[in-house]
Amino acid sequence: MGTNITTYTLLVFITLTCAFGLVFTGQALAADLWVDEVLNMVNFEKANSQTNYDPYVAQLHKIRAAEQQGNHQIAKVETDRFLKMLQDRSYGFNEVSADELYNFTQSVRPAEPAPATAGIELGIDHERPMSVPEHITQTPFEGGPPCQSAGCDYWMDDVYDPGAAG
Repeated sequence: MGTNITTYTLLVFITLTCAFGLVFTGQALAADLWVDEVLNMVNFEKANSQTNYDPYVAQLHKIRAAEQQGNHQIAKVETDRFLKMLQDRSYGFNEVSADELYNFTQSVRPAEPAPATAGIELGIDHERPMSVPEHITQTPFEGGPPCQSAGCDYWMDDVYDPGAAG
């Protein structure tokens, strides 16, 4: 019976180790793969052309190095520089090849995550939620008495609002 428990524990441990390994390294592997795909396409284009591809290959190596270090900000900046090189047709790059590489790079590079502070898109019949900090004394009008715990009800007739008359 002790052997079965040991075997079961070992099996669970190995399974969890593999699962964690895949979860935590999968993103880094995927990041490397897109750069390698672009490099493969550049090398294919390089074999079929007399254009100098060395600056483009060097730029892709910078992107790969940044991704391998886990520095996604530098990888993004270097990728943008690579795309700018393609747009400008730097180093006498062929227009067709530049467009193909640009579109291919855009399609395989990972999507940029939306910032947490991105604004909420509101449509018709939607309101932006708003809250008043609890530490501020709320009054129905400036210098007036504090509101009750339920807040100020501006629809009641007994609340004086100096700006409402008009």
